[in-house]
Amino acid sequence: MHHDELHGAMSLAVPLLQVFPLGLVIFIAVSAAAAAWVAQDARARFAGGPGEGWVWAVGTLVALPIFLPLYLIAARPVGSVTVCPSCGRGTLGHRATCLHCGHPITFEAFPDTWGLGEVVGVAVVFMVSLPVIAQAVGVEEMPTLAELSTFAVAQNMLFLALAAYVARVRYRRPLTELGLRGDRWAWRAAGGIIVGSVTIPLSAASEQLAVRLIGMVVGPQRAEAMAAAEHANDVLVRLLQTQLSTLELAWIVILVGVIVPLGEEVFFRGFVYGTLRRWGVLPGVVLSAIYFGAVHQQIVHLLPIIVLGIVLALLYERTGSLVPSIAVHGINNVVAILSILYGWNI
Repeated sequence: MHHDELHGAMSLAVPLLQVFPLGLVIFIAVSAAAAAWVAQDARARFAGGPGEGWVWAVGTLVALPIFLPLYLIAARPVGSVTVCPSCGRGTLGHRATCLHCGHPITFEAFPDTWGLGEVVGVAVVFMVSLPVIAQAVGVEEMPTLAELSTFAVAQNMLFLALAAYVARVRYRRPLTELGLRGDRWAWRAAGGIIVGSVTIPLSAASEQLAVRLIGMVVGPQRAEAMAAAEHANDVLVRLLQTQLSTLELAWIVILVGVIVPLGEEVFFRGFVYGTLRRWGVLPGVVLSAIYFGAVHQQIVHLLPIIVLGIVLALLYERTGSLVPSIAVHGINNVVAILSILYGWNI
């Protein structure tokens, strides 16, 4: 059963340099590659000389975690790049004339949705901001309910705010483009609850399959131990094993059953899948689910999380609304809480 939402989110707060012994070398190489790309991309998108584009390129080289996301989700002019037939330089295609020489070009429509650049930019924002949020609220190995709640609420409000900013401000699209639709919400929620009840045994079966597959490599006992360790290291498991009042338990249910699913579904389905689906439904579903699983930084539970991500993306694709996906996500999380409290073997 997948119940590591908050654990995975907090795992993202581990700085890169603490994860990789050669983190500094990797970081410098990534910064250089990103700066080169920004220089080339900005050259086509900004008018006139190098000026402003080089400022962003140098900034990315020196302080990638700050300048790259700012460039991608705030400063970078939106639209596709086309080649000017007169000067041969890249220029924005949704303009009537070339940015650089003023020659008329074939006009393209203003893009109707965000692209991979914004997705990468927002992802970098989370890589940078989550450690800061974790440190600010005092989240440690065994956080209190207040610390965990503050971290989770801040994270998911950031999910909502950044996705809404990109959709509304940069692309002037309604929030319905993110799947935030209120029409027929009761019926959609009911359908999500029904689907959610089906995904519970599906998640359990996929976890057992993952244990078997890993067991073929490291041995059955080692695989079982890995699964048990992932469960034991889940901060939510450890928190629920402490003395909690009825009010505190009710808040945890709201937190992981409503707030976390809302923020994550807006980001992973409405925002990320909303971009990847342009490559086709199947690639979009699979890639968004893999990303959803990778973010949680689990080994044994990677497969169950990916399976859940596939179900959630297909449900969003079928309905055009995030309400069913939020309901499925919430049902899985709430059942996970109950399994911890009552020792259900799910």
